[in-house]
Amino acid sequence: MASSKEILRVKTFCIITGGSRGIGRAIALAISKQIEENSVVVITGRSVGDLNETQRLVHAATPGVQVIPVTADLSDKSALSSIYQKLTKDVNPEDYRHVLLVNNAASLGDVTRYIRDWSSSDVEYVQNYCMLNLTSAFLLTSHFLSKFPAREGLRRTIINISSVAAILPVSTGGLYGMGKAARNMWFKILAAEEPDARILSYHPGLVDTVMFQQLSSDCPDDGARKIVTEMLAEQKQLLTPDQTATILVKILEEDTFESGAHIDYTYLK
Repeated sequence: MASSKEILRVKTFCIITGGSRGIGRAIALAISKQIEENSVVVITGRSVGDLNETQRLVHAATPGVQVIPVTADLSDKSALSSIYQKLTKDVNPEDYRHVLLVNNAASLGDVTRYIRDWSSSDVEYVQNYCMLNLTSAFLLTSHFLSKFPAREGLRRTIINISSVAAILPVSTGGLYGMGKAARNMWFKILAAEEPDARILSYHPGLVDTVMFQQLSSDCPDDGARKIVTEMLAEQKQLLTPDQTATILVKILEEDTFESGAHIDYTYLK
């Protein structure tokens, strides 16, 4: 088994979407603490202030790692091409031994309605949802692979932040579950197509985030809402973003997972 020093402690170029807060911010911090100085971490998000705060936190913890914030709305199809170019602007692939993409950006969607409540009038909403949660991740990954083609001495890692909703039905979570399940299969296929790369769909567990709180307040299903509300009240059953990010880094360090696998936060327990 390779050690964490061999796998992570090298000069790395990393992109983390949705890196302005929550799990994305925590992953940026956790990974930055492991990679070599002079590595680069690019983070995306819609809030300039939140991105700058992530940059400040990473710099305070690991001043040798450069953090580049890129303000981006990944649901805007007209801007995707320019966003992808900004993410890898002036990057020389030959400068790095490890390139890492974390597809974290996602949204819960409208959880106030059951599937039967959607109609043709929701076409634009559904298309925008898919643009952020599916299309932008797919095309960014394609751009990443093109920018960093396979070569001897280069490690390529691509992470899909998944969810239990990818494999278990959650009432009123039709859009969210659909998106997560589709992403899982897409990344399984990617693993088959790119055997040199390390592909992982990581289920971060039940994490105390704004998205989780939204589910507890907006979901009309009494059973689902009760479960979520009780978890929020007890706190014990919820992970913090930092806890789940630490587990993800350990999984990468162990490097025993099958490429393309869907793995949850209990993997190392």
